[in-house]
Amino acid sequence: MVKRVFEKPLSLMERVLFLDFMKGLSITIRQAFKRTITTHYPYEKLKPPKRFRGFFGHKVINGKEPQPAFTEWVERFKIAVEPGKSRCVVCLLCKRACPVPQLFEIEGEKLPDGKRRVSIFNMNMMLCTFCGFCVDACPVDCLFQSDIHETASYSRKDAVLDLSTLEKIGKDWQNRREDEPDRIWADDNARMRLWYENSPKLG
Repeated sequence: MVKRVFEKPLSLMERVLFLDFMKGLSITIRQAFKRTITTHYPYEKLKPPKRFRGFFGHKVINGKEPQPAFTEWVERFKIAVEPGKSRCVVCLLCKRACPVPQLFEIEGEKLPDGKRRVSIFNMNMMLCTFCGFCVDACPVDCLFQSDIHETASYSRKDAVLDLSTLEKIGKDWQNRREDEPDRIWADDNARMRLWYENSPKLG
């Protein structure tokens, strides 16, 4: 049996003087004169956390590949290792894990020495839900999501990330943030400034 809960009826004084309304309004007035926690975008921008799910990128070969997984996949698919180029081993696991596999266009090419390398890797961001399943499926830590979140453009062509664009994003990411600790906030001062000192005090 469901127990019915009734609110305490308002007294005559509360009805005449709108005391409940004044209590709520007092909280609004107190907060109106406090320092805002919003940023003046685009003139002021916050640095997203390292695990932010933004535009995708390809990490390039720079000697920091995950071992022994990277070596095993390179030998299995006979991939040509070229420093400064994408780590992709053309395994297609990212495409298989994706809820919308049509957004991927992946092809490999065979080199004269018998080895292979990725030649086409296009991602149509207009079909992407940014779920990150493809990133989790990548066995060599090649595909990742960067901190790029300003993705507006005047053309739909800009929504398609090709291999050169993915490598460019990856190189920039590896230079800026690969060695950064994996935490939500870059430092405690930023977190305290935004979420503690300026948090609303209700009551």
